[in-house]
Amino acid sequence: MRLENRQPAEGINSSSEHPLKELAWLLGGSVALVVALVFAVSLSAQWIAPRIPYRYEARLAASLPPIAAAPSSEQGRAVQGELQALADRLAARLDLPEGMQVRVGYSEEKTINAFATLGGQTVFYRGLLARLDSEDALAMVMAHEIAHLRHRHASAALGRGVAVGVILSVISAELGRSSAAGVLNQAGLATLLSFNRDQEREADNDAMAVLAQEYGHLGGAVDLFRIMAGLPGADGAVAQVELLRTHPLTRNRRQAIEEGARRLGVALDGQRRPLPPAIAALRGESG
Repeated sequence: MRLENRQPAEGINSSSEHPLKELAWLLGGSVALVVALVFAVSLSAQWIAPRIPYRYEARLAASLPPIAAAPSSEQGRAVQGELQALADRLAARLDLPEGMQVRVGYSEEKTINAFATLGGQTVFYRGLLARLDSEDALAMVMAHEIAHLRHRHASAALGRGVAVGVILSVISAELGRSSAAGVLNQAGLATLLSFNRDQEREADNDAMAVLAQEYGHLGGAVDLFRIMAGLPGADGAVAQVELLRTHPLTRNRRQAIEEGARRLGVALDGQRRPLPPAIAALRGESG
């Protein structure tokens, strides 16, 4: 018997499918896997970061550049002092993490915004203060930002950003380095700290509880969202109003205030307290 190697059949290594189709499936699957991994790691980091002892967040915040420069004018320093006094009063009604002290910065820019960031810091802009017409409305903003600090939403946002940078570094070392550097370099900026809507609702609920204790009614919350709703594009081009970015729509927040008043057993309306004098002097300025 003679043994021999037979030639393979014609077309055995060819496929009826176009090679680009298989490549598309591979690329699509890889992208989906990366997206799922980023999402999972981001959620984990967002949950873990606020549970790390606050002293580490304070240490990180101290190593970063100042969020807002000290006011250069006498009026600006007076405004900052009044903001800090209100913050101290309201913070006493919230159970803040051990060692946290609320520090209020004041920017004379005419931006309509206020935000909370790492290390117990908040920043209020002249453009926002000029729109407010009572201490109650200011207290709603202030208590809302302090509530972000209380729940350490800034740490969660930072953890989310760093986690994404780590994942990107696995895909591309250069991309990961630039992403991580960007997160750390901007760790104190409002652009990083875009809280999600659940966090905003949590901060709103805490703020309403503070208003109920301090003023006996939620008129300040009603005033604030009335003012915000009156801004151009408030519920349309929301991104144009920085205070409302990523926040629930103003009309939905007004409904939440009515529900909050019932839940807290307080009136929706009541006597307003006047703004402190230096802040009141900003009233009516164009934003």
